Amino acid sequence: MRNFYVFQISNFIEKSLKDSPFELFHALELIYYRLDNEETQYHLVYQLIEPFSIRDMDIFLFKTFKDNYFYTKYKSVHAMHDVYRRENTILSIHKTYLNIKTDTLYPKFLEVLKKNHSLFFCDFENKDYFWLDSICASSFLEIG
Repeated sequence: MRNFYVFQISNFIEKSLKDSPFELFHALELIYYRLDNEETQYHLVYQLIEPFSIRDMDIFLFKTFKDNYFYTKYKSVHAMHDVYRRENTILSIHKTYLNIKTDTLYPKFLEVLKKNHSLFFCDFENKDYFWLDSICASSFLEIG
């Protein structure tokens, strides 16, 4: 199961680091793992990201998926358990990031999140990172 942290990167940082995602990943990894002082973490992360509107994101996801038989929601946690696509994905909304836990290569939630060009995905445990707009759904579907 993959555990992605999704950050909405500020415009300035996105323009500066769009072509060098490793540097952005390294900065976020430093904040995630190595800083013990929560106040320092808070200030650093807000220099890199734009916070999510939990309410707006929650409503957006609910309106998009409410008619999907495999979709469930509880508070700000959205889940997709699709037996036909063999997908079990849980998306949690937080102020500074989205957390996506999934067992599939291309979760259904990515299709609607792809509209936002400034989303940066980090899987800190597996040292994986990418800009959402840089991936192609067809390449994931061919692999899976």
